[in-house]
Amino acid sequence: MYVRSGISPRHLLHDSWRFLLIVYVWVAMIVYLREFLRLDFIGLPIEPVTTIGIAVSLYLGFKGASAYNRWWEARRVWGDIVNNSRMWANNVSNLIYSENQDIDPKVQCELIERHLAWVNALAYQLRATTRLKESIKTRIFGHRLRFDHHDFHQTADSYRQHLNAAESREIEHYTNPAVHILRRQGDRLRELARQGYLDSIRHTQLMERLDSFYSSQGSCERIKNTPFPRQVANFGQAFTWTFIAILPLAFVEVFENLVAAHRMSTLVAHEYMLTMVPFTILVSWIFFLMEKVSDSTEDPFEGGVTDVPISALCRTIEIDLKQILGAGQVPHPIKPVDGVLY
Repeated sequence: MYVRSGISPRHLLHDSWRFLLIVYVWVAMIVYLREFLRLDFIGLPIEPVTTIGIAVSLYLGFKGASAYNRWWEARRVWGDIVNNSRMWANNVSNLIYSENQDIDPKVQCELIERHLAWVNALAYQLRATTRLKESIKTRIFGHRLRFDHHDFHQTADSYRQHLNAAESREIEHYTNPAVHILRRQGDRLRELARQGYLDSIRHTQLMERLDSFYSSQGSCERIKNTPFPRQVANFGQAFTWTFIAILPLAFVEVFENLVAAHRMSTLVAHEYMLTMVPFTILVSWIFFLMEKVSDSTEDPFEGGVTDVPISALCRTIEIDLKQILGAGQVPHPIKPVDGVLY
């Protein structure tokens, strides 16, 4: 997620220069064939092309709004995870006790560490598969940055570090480690209830908190495992490229009519027609970016530049929980990389 005020033009151009080159060649070829070789049959009326442009704009607006709704839902789910994690730490700190003896602080730390293992396991599982290509440089569209350490949830060590050796080996046998980490958390609460540290009311309250984590994980998996409707995404891309392809055919007709209306000399007419090239490229680039922006927002857990910054949220949870209990070394917040928070 971009956290600085603007997107770097360098990043935009890095992901757009091939498109700009293709459009430049296409538009220049049309101008050359129409203006210099006098192939007057090359051209289209502006009216139907304008109608297509309006339809494509409306379609891209619908696609962009639908993609943003997925992104915003993902962000809300992770906001709930952050809030419920803080409540979990508060409950662990205040609800687990016995009238006869104090709870061992190591038990509280164990419950917090296991919860951090779940949070990080969920983040890892959401980023374990991706349709994005890996890149060593920040790119906005179609790529995610490759990191060599576990802070950004590209390796399983991101959650294993919060488990003891026995639990780490046990979790390896499951296809969904996050689910079984929560199950193990429930087993531990049952043991504490048998030992007299939880009555039925407090035990139920803590189990309800675990249920909220199961619910949040299910919401994340629903977003991750339900692809953005391909008919919407693919047709949006097809419509955009179709409009970009026919746009210069309409512009060349308009520019020719203006040349004839003002009775320009041959030299001036040639120069005027050449101004059509950058103008068409600019309009095409705007439509290209509209389509790419919606495409990059479709899947918010891929680890890309525009995704929900779940790694930073995991670190925020870890900092808050360890400070609430005053246990363990508190890590530093994750810093933006190239203006992007992951």
